[in-house]
Amino acid sequence: MSMESTPFDKAANRYEAEDRDLEAALANIWSIAEENHLDPFPTHFEVVPPNVISEIGSYGLPERYSHWTHGREYRQIKTMYDWGLSKIYELVINSNPAQAYLMENNPPIENKLVMAHVLAHSDFFKNNKLFAPTRRDMPEAAAHNAVRIQGYEEQYGKMAVEQLLDATLSIEEHVDPYRPNRPQKEDELRNWREQASRKRRPHESIPAGQFDDIFDIASKPVLKVIHDQHTEALHIPPEPDRDILGFIRNHGPNLQEWQRDVIDIVRSESLYFYPQRRTQIRNECCASHWHKRIMREMSDRNLISDKDNEIWWRQHSGVVAPDPKRINPYYLGMKMYEYLEDYYNGTLSAEENDWLIKEHIPVQPRFEGRLEDSPAIPALRDIMIHNDDQSFIRNHFNKIVADRMDMYIYEERVDFDGEVDYVVIDNGWQKIRDMLVSSMDNSGMPYITVVDGDYNNANQLYLRHEYEGKALDPDYIKKTLPYIFRLWQKPVHLEARSDKANRVYSYDGTEVSEKRISF
Repeated sequence: MSMESTPFDKAANRYEAEDRDLEAALANIWSIAEENHLDPFPTHFEVVPPNVISEIGSYGLPERYSHWTHGREYRQIKTMYDWGLSKIYELVINSNPAQAYLMENNPPIENKLVMAHVLAHSDFFKNNKLFAPTRRDMPEAAAHNAVRIQGYEEQYGKMAVEQLLDATLSIEEHVDPYRPNRPQKEDELRNWREQASRKRRPHESIPAGQFDDIFDIASKPVLKVIHDQHTEALHIPPEPDRDILGFIRNHGPNLQEWQRDVIDIVRSESLYFYPQRRTQIRNECCASHWHKRIMREMSDRNLISDKDNEIWWRQHSGVVAPDPKRINPYYLGMKMYEYLEDYYNGTLSAEENDWLIKEHIPVQPRFEGRLEDSPAIPALRDIMIHNDDQSFIRNHFNKIVADRMDMYIYEERVDFDGEVDYVVIDNGWQKIRDMLVSSMDNSGMPYITVVDGDYNNANQLYLRHEYEGKALDPDYIKKTLPYIFRLWQKPVHLEARSDKANRVYSYDGTEVSEKRISF
């Protein structure tokens, strides 16, 4: 007796065939990536439905704690996908092993392109110096964090936990990436007292020695240990502290331990995401550059069909297409990588080489061997390892890149009829570079420090905006101070500076006030 296959059976067989095809393609993609000196983490790929992609994309990590902002992001991403306006093509987690997700609705060739893209991201996560301190077990840690927060919801109520998260997430970017392992309160206070004690002790000079010309210590004082009975009040913090979340966690005068733990969870996850905020252009340009190289090699080796070759090229071109009114980070990064590859391989145009000579920049000899043996690859890897977006632009953006991208600075002007015109005001590459670099200060976030945790001798919190040419938005200040007050639970003050005026905004639990100050 024979049995006819059902539509379900046919669909299952199709997915099994696609999985086998993707596994074979991944082996080839991985091999080509290694030939080009990429060194990614072991990477686990999972084929999932679109809603799972949208969920992980909105939460940032699988099984992360629940909060309404994640739900809002999920709704936006899902709506854009449902209406065909956009979709997340690749999703990879910085972990060891790396976790990556492929959308089951994608044509197989798109998922092959995504796999090549993902391996380059994983290589970046593993080797870029900024990611070295990040937790490689963050997916597991985030899942444990979610369980702890859920426990607090059951014990203290969902509203209490949500309000605490609202306040904490409003300043989640204000952490210090150079002090990820901040001591707990008592250890920190002890360290600060010891530092203050050392500064108060008298010095005595040591006699000159035969090695002073090497170590240059003859004129430098050595601390003489003296047990002084006199103690002075300790200023908290001793120096301006950019880790606002860490400071509040340790020194918030009325916080309960569970509240400190929730703040610490948000802080730890913010530190994990910090390098990604600093390397958006770098990370995407590396991934786009290498996925193009890998997929071209797949085509040259007849590992994909001519039709599939056309599909992935069209997909790639859409992602890196220039935008006439704003900078596409994929496009900027790709163009810079193309320039650097041409520079180190000595394949710039004669006109471009003339500009290098004029600027006293060495011209590289022309390389005509195999691409995987080219001098550009180790040079690009060195740039990848040691740069974030800001240093990448500062060190490697120049006139050649600006000319290749036809970049200029423009402004909007309204004519007499109310029509908006876009007028070019500058096309100097140095000014373009400086504007790009300036926009990346502190990942585009204002630089705010804690300067006093006992202001007015009343446990009030005094913050200062370290002005670097960009003023704070007063509306933003007035919306954020009540959240900080919710954490500190005593009056909060923010000193905001600008070229025009310096003001202190204060919130005491009722309303935000402001006063103008001078220095």
